[in-house]
Amino acid sequence: MMPIPPRLMAALACSLGACTAPAHFYQHPGAASLRGLSAVDAAHAWVAGSGGFVAFSTNRGRSWQSVAIPTEASNLDFRDVEAFSRQRVLLLAAGPGSQSAVWRSEDGGQHWWLCLRNNVEAGFWDGFAFWDEDRGLLVGDPVDGRLLVMLTEDGGQSWQLPDSANLPQTAEGEYAFAASGTSLAVAGKNRAWIATGGSVARIWRSVDGGQSWQPVAVPLAAGSPSRGCFSVAFRDSMHGVVVGGDYENPSQAGCVAAWTEDGGLHWHAADVMPGGYRSGVCWNVQSQCWVAVGPNGTDWSQDGRVWQPSIEQQTGFHAVVGAWRSGAQGRLLYSPRCN
Repeated sequence: MMPIPPRLMAALACSLGACTAPAHFYQHPGAASLRGLSAVDAAHAWVAGSGGFVAFSTNRGRSWQSVAIPTEASNLDFRDVEAFSRQRVLLLAAGPGSQSAVWRSEDGGQHWWLCLRNNVEAGFWDGFAFWDEDRGLLVGDPVDGRLLVMLTEDGGQSWQLPDSANLPQTAEGEYAFAASGTSLAVAGKNRAWIATGGSVARIWRSVDGGQSWQPVAVPLAAGSPSRGCFSVAFRDSMHGVVVGGDYENPSQAGCVAAWTEDGGLHWHAADVMPGGYRSGVCWNVQSQCWVAVGPNGTDWSQDGRVWQPSIEQQTGFHAVVGAWRSGAQGRLLYSPRCN
């Protein structure tokens, strides 16, 4: 049986009785911007953000418990988190040079180990994603004209570079965004996608576990440093959605969402767009719909082609995973419904 990636484990909520669970909004007083989000199961999730903030919930978001991290990591900006179980969790810090790093805990956050630190001054890491508990990818902004891609086969304890000649060769001014750690997505056994923006809007597609990549144009707004594709998600190996826009003009809708049904070989603009720039998107299996979040609201869609505002449309969030959402000023929401 194919293992379920941790980012999709919240999809088991129906079988665990969460489809009828009420929504829970929580605003953490000790948190600022929360962009890293990962669900362990229907009740348990991890969140991470700026200022070295890390917390978890075990009761569907009714309450959150912050976790102490090493002093040397206390000022890092954690843009991504991958929770494999209630005890085993990885954090990815984004930032220039040595501010980009991967930290790991095997005991629920009581102790942390530094697995990897960026030693390239021009480097900036954006996010990571895992096919299972062992195999994963990490993506970073271009160095010497190519996106950084690193692979792990031991759950993030060690990372390797594939053949540099096969790394995505970007256009001038093209890069990935670390908006919510979801500019990278994986599915199946070996499929992966990287969303980029800036000068162009593209999806880089891999069918061999990140060893080689193929660029595909996406009909999203691009052409400036604040525009492009920000987040990509797949509900299976064929059906996916990418969202983005212009983070400097979050209320400007324009072309901010596209869909594919052939594994990312072709992308099509949505017929009815979300209500502005969206930094995160996911497939909510328990409610059978797509959910996209941004600083000015939340939208949902059954097919990725027609979007409509959710009832939480006035509340902005940065990241969404299953029923979980996180955002600025410590905002956290557990909501099993789409609309």
